[in-house]
Amino acid sequence: MSEQADLFSARNPEPEAPEPSAWTVSQFNERVKSLVKGAFGSFRIQGFVSGFARSYSRGGHVYFELQERESAEAAQAEAVINLIMWRGVRGKLESAIQELGGDLDDLQVYFQVSPDLYVKSGRLSLIIEDIDVEASLGAQKLDRERLLRKLAAEGLLEKNRQLPLPLVPLRVGLVTSVESAAYHDFTKELGLYGLAFKIFTLDARVQGAEAESTVPAALEEFGRRAKGLDVIVLIRGGGSRSDLAAFDSESIARAIAASPLPVLTGIGHEIDRSVADELSHRAFKTPTATAQFLIERVESFLNDITERGREIRLLAEGLLREERSELDERGHRFQRLVERGLSRLREGLSRRSTLLPRLSRAVLERAGLHLQSRQARIAPRRILGDLGRRGKSLEDRRQALHRNSARKLSEAARSIAHRADQLKLLDPVRVLERGFSITYGPGGKALRSARDAKPGTILQTRLAKGRIESETIKTETEDEA
Repeated sequence: MSEQADLFSARNPEPEAPEPSAWTVSQFNERVKSLVKGAFGSFRIQGFVSGFARSYSRGGHVYFELQERESAEAAQAEAVINLIMWRGVRGKLESAIQELGGDLDDLQVYFQVSPDLYVKSGRLSLIIEDIDVEASLGAQKLDRERLLRKLAAEGLLEKNRQLPLPLVPLRVGLVTSVESAAYHDFTKELGLYGLAFKIFTLDARVQGAEAESTVPAALEEFGRRAKGLDVIVLIRGGGSRSDLAAFDSESIARAIAASPLPVLTGIGHEIDRSVADELSHRAFKTPTATAQFLIERVESFLNDITERGREIRLLAEGLLREERSELDERGHRFQRLVERGLSRLREGLSRRSTLLPRLSRAVLERAGLHLQSRQARIAPRRILGDLGRRGKSLEDRRQALHRNSARKLSEAARSIAHRADQLKLLDPVRVLERGFSITYGPGGKALRSARDAKPGTILQTRLAKGRIESETIKTETEDEA
């Protein structure tokens, strides 16, 4: 590579020719072309490429611009020069172009060039001889590092990672190129496990200059729909490091930082991380790996719920066994108390039924003896007749007393039997046998009001024969009815 020199320095002077009285345009342009080529020869230049893809896609020679900008996102260039890649050079540099991603637009690239001036138009261009791939990739890396430092200084680097990731991220906002391999890999993986994922897709370019506008637009749109989503997924297929250039852009980085939802990236590169990866909530190597993360998170939640349900069931079964044992013991104690009470009542009734006839006979015998004694002492017939009438009255009373005693004993027996039946009715086991049940809430406490069973509460109901486990769907109290 030759040294750059002053265009008008006396380098390799040629024999002076007589100056024309007036220069023609072509003479001037030829002279300038000669001076420029002689002054610069072959040299290296770097800048941001513009208009490459449009000309490159047509085949043949490639005409585009090399711009001097503050950054890839700068709206205006500070200086511009035309570049030409002849068809023959294009074939030689094809591998370098592909290594840089195929589309050089907005990339900072180092070229080996030589100047040329088209005499007819006076247009100065640089003819491309080679591309310095290593230096170009290094420049892109420096641009990434500068952007990351800038975003970190603004507090944006960790902003999306600070958002909480839902335990069950089933509602997915997908940003990718629809019908691409990345789209099919991601959706196919989610569909393999029978989980209730809902995927809402927005089509976006994920490579080239359009990606820097369509990806942020899609992220912003999903941000406006945040209430209906759990997470945003940004994916693309594999490719070279240069294919990720759009994901090093400041516009995509800021859109991720501004998202109200966690953003997961699956950019599809095994080695390098893009700026979008650095700002995302979590970054994965491929779209499939991103889908597997979502699947594992949902399955982990379901497994946790299943395990907690098993623990609750075991705890409830233990409490029910304890309650059943205590209830059975109380029933046995109550039955023994009832039986002892009935036994005492029967004994008392038996003693009374035996004692009353004896007392009646004794009273009557004493009355008869007293009457006979009175009759022996009183001789007049009138008195004897009166005594006879009184004796008959006494006999009637004795018989009435006997009948009343029998009736009273019968009534007492019926009362005791009735009370025994009432005591039996109060036996919890008999209450259950009549169709009633006892419902227990969480903790094994018997429920007395529908307000104690909120929707979703697991209940245990004891019947006369067996138990039922149920879940509360709706409750209604008497005042609501």
